[in-house]
Amino acid sequence: MVRPNFDLSEYQDSEHANYRSQWSGCADLSPSFFENSVSYLEKEKRLYLEVSPVYEFECMFDLYEDLEYPIPEVYQREVTEAEVEACRAELQIVREKFGSVFQVQPPNPLYPYDSTEHKTNAFSGTTVVVPLGEGILNFCYADFKSAFDRCAAVYQELTRTADDPKKIHRIEEGVIHLYELYAEVFPTLSEVFYSSIYTAAFPPQFTRKAEKAFTYYQQYLSLLQSEFLELIEFCLDKNYRPKVLGRLYPSERYSLWCKIKGVPSCHKRQETFQPDSCNPYGTEMPFGAELDKIDVDQEIILSPEQKAFCEEHGLPEYELELCYKIPCFISSSYTCNNLRDMLYLEFTKILEAGQEFQKCRRCGKYFIVKGNYHGAYCDRIADGEHRTCQQLAAQEAYLEKLKDNDGRNPLSVYQKYYKRYFARVQSGALKRDKFKLWQYEAVRKRDDCLAGNLTLDELAEWLEKSMPNRSSRKKAPFG
Repeated sequence: MVRPNFDLSEYQDSEHANYRSQWSGCADLSPSFFENSVSYLEKEKRLYLEVSPVYEFECMFDLYEDLEYPIPEVYQREVTEAEVEACRAELQIVREKFGSVFQVQPPNPLYPYDSTEHKTNAFSGTTVVVPLGEGILNFCYADFKSAFDRCAAVYQELTRTADDPKKIHRIEEGVIHLYELYAEVFPTLSEVFYSSIYTAAFPPQFTRKAEKAFTYYQQYLSLLQSEFLELIEFCLDKNYRPKVLGRLYPSERYSLWCKIKGVPSCHKRQETFQPDSCNPYGTEMPFGAELDKIDVDQEIILSPEQKAFCEEHGLPEYELELCYKIPCFISSSYTCNNLRDMLYLEFTKILEAGQEFQKCRRCGKYFIVKGNYHGAYCDRIADGEHRTCQQLAAQEAYLEKLKDNDGRNPLSVYQKYYKRYFARVQSGALKRDKFKLWQYEAVRKRDDCLAGNLTLDELAEWLEKSMPNRSSRKKAPFG
């Protein structure tokens, strides 16, 4: 091989080369660790992410026994029913953190009450249902920086323990050592991993407890967040550079983005096709069926033609009977080995589905345009708030309307009487059910006034007479 003799003292990498070099790996950490399966339902626009349970003790137990390795202390003693239930409750709390957007379906326990119920990762063995687009948004807006800051001191303490290279004689020994390292590091950085659904499902493989691994993973997540926020803006936001990109489809925008970055636009997706009776995706054949309507106990009597068919092809008759009893569903799935693969799988599905994203005018974050809704505000809970941006924007608009006409308008007049009569409810002078009847009718009158069907004076007069004053004996509509 020819080795040219160049003076590289003044050589400078191109911007594209610098961009690609940011993804160079780290000897102490590999992003590709778990091999998870992902199915996509086009009609529902949902991803079904099956998180591998491989690096949990229940899957490692036979390996420990075969190699005669000492069982980790946490699994050596019998656990009580109460301890297992407490462990399940802790796992459920972590899973429910994402429950408002994602459905997390935990696996059935192998044994009723066993030490293997203890999980290193709360999402091991679960199936996570991800509405298309929500996985990327959940990842892009996760606060990894704060999580890393809170974990830094504990991780640094972990790096002070011995981390000498393990001598192995068989590949199985290496698997156990990686598992034990994973089981030690994951709890230390669990707050980072549980910051988003995808980092929980695709934790990296630490090969050493080193500061470099910590720093690299932090940089890796930051780069991915920047890349996909940029992709959402460039490819999916119709309001981004409309005079330049407005005529292009999102897929064409993506092709252009790749040319600008100097990266290939192709992504290989490892797909597996299988007719399967176990995992229906949907309720209509050939992808699924309503399981409660499948009669597995029905009696099948094969006709002479069917029996002859079995004999001709050497097929046991019971196999053909099972085909008539139990449907066989089409299932296709993708294999993802790391976080970046998962994000690009979802992103390319977004391009195929023609999904639109829009930036919220209040919080500045992107949200998915659903149906014909092109509102200006998202339904995400704003930072430091208990209500969504939509709710906050509606309240702000309401308060702004109160300023019209020197503060005297249908809204402010209604609010005045609402406060007056609600105070009576709180003092016990007015029954709550009567107040609710009044409120229903008062809102109708207020809206009639806003629509121009009632004057402001007429509204005020009705509100004044709708409840009796304490000093007046005159009967009112809701007295």
